[in-house]
Amino acid sequence: MICYLEEKDKFIWFHHTWKHEKLTNVYDKISLFSSTKMNIDFAQKHNLSLDPNYAVAPHHTGIYPINPLVYDIWHRIINFNVTSTENYPYHYMSPSNRRGFIYKGLFVLPRQSCSLYTTTRNYTNYPNGSHRLEQHLMGGKLFRIILTNPISIFMSHNVNYGHDRLGNYVFSKLIYLISKWTRIKFSSDLSTSELARKYFYDYYPDEKMPIFTNPCHDEMLMNLWNGNRSMCRIFPQFLIVGPQKTGTTALYSMLSQHPDLHPSKKNFITYEELQFFSNNTIYLNGINWYLDQFDSDNIVSEWSMNFEKSATYFDSILAMKRIKALLPNIRLIMILTEPGARAYSRYQHEIARTNQTINFDDLLQLNHNHSSNQFHLKERCLQPGHYAEYLRQWLNYFPSKQIYIIDGDAFRYDPRTILNDIQIRFLQLKNPINSSKLVKFNRKKDFFCPISNKNHFQCLGNSKGRHYEKMSSYSREYLNNYYLLHNQKLIQFLRNNNYSLPLWLIFFNRTQLIKRFFSLSNIYHAAEGRMGYPNERYEPTTISALDKENKTLPLITGLYEDGFMIAEQDRIVGAIFSFPRQIICWNVYSPDQITPESLALLEVILPRPEIFILGIGSRTNKIPPETIQFIRSLKIGFEILPTTQACETFNFLLSDNRLVYAGFFPQNDLTDQNYGLRKAIAHSQLYEKDEEYIRKDLLKDTYEVMIKAHRERKLLSSYSPLDRRQSSIKQDDDTNVQSLTGTSNMEKRPSVKKRDQQETDNQS
Repeated sequence: MICYLEEKDKFIWFHHTWKHEKLTNVYDKISLFSSTKMNIDFAQKHNLSLDPNYAVAPHHTGIYPINPLVYDIWHRIINFNVTSTENYPYHYMSPSNRRGFIYKGLFVLPRQSCSLYTTTRNYTNYPNGSHRLEQHLMGGKLFRIILTNPISIFMSHNVNYGHDRLGNYVFSKLIYLISKWTRIKFSSDLSTSELARKYFYDYYPDEKMPIFTNPCHDEMLMNLWNGNRSMCRIFPQFLIVGPQKTGTTALYSMLSQHPDLHPSKKNFITYEELQFFSNNTIYLNGINWYLDQFDSDNIVSEWSMNFEKSATYFDSILAMKRIKALLPNIRLIMILTEPGARAYSRYQHEIARTNQTINFDDLLQLNHNHSSNQFHLKERCLQPGHYAEYLRQWLNYFPSKQIYIIDGDAFRYDPRTILNDIQIRFLQLKNPINSSKLVKFNRKKDFFCPISNKNHFQCLGNSKGRHYEKMSSYSREYLNNYYLLHNQKLIQFLRNNNYSLPLWLIFFNRTQLIKRFFSLSNIYHAAEGRMGYPNERYEPTTISALDKENKTLPLITGLYEDGFMIAEQDRIVGAIFSFPRQIICWNVYSPDQITPESLALLEVILPRPEIFILGIGSRTNKIPPETIQFIRSLKIGFEILPTTQACETFNFLLSDNRLVYAGFFPQNDLTDQNYGLRKAIAHSQLYEKDEEYIRKDLLKDTYEVMIKAHRERKLLSSYSPLDRRQSSIKQDDDTNVQSLTGTSNMEKRPSVKKRDQQETDNQS
């Protein structure tokens, strides 16, 4: 030490800890302050040149991964401003990729390695030969560090300035070579504080906020972290990322009922949401704070999973970057609802929370020239609905196999199938629980609620699932126009990435969602990739009841030459597909068009039926043999019958609470023009407003056919199907309407063809 003191005018003393102890597990403020103060006192006692702003942590510890205690003592109490580390964002990063950050007022600059260590004392004994060191200097590693970093900080050990004085040799030669071979001018007249400000305010202003990386993925960082390897199991395995007002809280509550899924602790500020990755203030609490929000005692097996829900993550680009850095293998769950309805719900939430009084119509008319607070409210309501924009950003950071997208409308109407799919296919739980044991429909709330182990409802509070005043026609039209382009982009995005389309996106006109007539071509496209998890060409999808108020079973109560009467109220022209609660139109116009492609929906729809009934029209009709092979390959029970018998069988099974699906072809073949009539036939008669609608909406030739049929009272005349077939009345022939509401007491229960039985000849 005496020899160093004699040379004190030739070096600058920097702040350090007196005992050179590691700062990884320092939890005592007094001992850290005392050790740092002893180093300062020594420098002052011997009149050493001392940089008042710069400090170096021993053994690279405490700076990154961050120990908040070190920053509190060094900056807030001792008033250091600058330090450095070579471990951020990862230790194994190449020198040109090392970065800096600012934490609690302390500037952390990236530090480089000069390839000299405590063991490299002699030139001739340099690892792999002295020629290796010369390569570093003459255009190699050290040379490139200077070229690619406008500010370079190196640190070497005192032994490098003894023996062969490699420290002096390396830096003097490096500066000489760069001065001769480049136009770089070196400057050493800046203090460390000025150097740090130049780095963060002139060169790299985007680096001010740290991006926390996972020490469990880097062995060096693991050794420097003030945690331990057992804490790696506490990190969440999946996140519910939003967006807001789409049902994320309900999903969070339902999944929390599973004994292997453990949500984050309640936060007294943000409630069930942590908002760690989207809120700068919360994020700066650090990794250890984040892990403290999960109960480590819950992780009792390798199948247990922690998770959290923060709907603010969805539309935050910064949150995406932070999640990728800390949790690169995380699984993400998103819910997409109709964006206009979501915006209106967000407006109602904000009005109730902030006591603002602006009308929604007035809010939508605001522009940049209006009140900044109110315009910002408009942006908060509308922007999260730019689904395609944010989904593309998520795919910049995560592969689609880590992203599960939920149809929000389907989830609201019946979440059970989706919950099962998340457990089995997405999270791949070892012990999945049937969702019927997790949720039940609450008639008072009018939606599904989680249930406890004692079968008690645990519905969300009154602030969730509220019924609002109906949106005005102006707002609805504004939102339809506003989101039109965004929805078109979303369709393209989902199809390009093999996700299926949510039902609300298939039908741009929201009013169509309360009808029960849909084109199978749209549903078929949607089925090409399940909404949730795009892995295979055909993935499960779910058709949900769209007319919630109508509790009537969709029995076939009338049969016509060209169509069907449904539940004595809806007249449909053409072939149909029928489910226990839904009817959709089927785009086939003759029996030979009943191909495997036309029945593709059966491959993807969930739940699987007990039996599928196919009505092929008259007894003389035939269907392609490959269709029969296709149905048999589905491994479900099936019957192929004339349409009259098929309808009776379907009604019987449906009334008996059997899970039955059916496809019905009318008695006669159809022309393509008949399909155009379906849009207009919602009532038994046409009115003037219907004619105007058809004139604008349908092709001209179809319109002429429609009007002619209406006037001749052939296709559109009103029918009154019998409530129940009377055995005393002679049945009508196939050209007249038949009542198919039920079967007589003498009729036997129809047989169900099992998957392993040979098909009987029902087409002869």
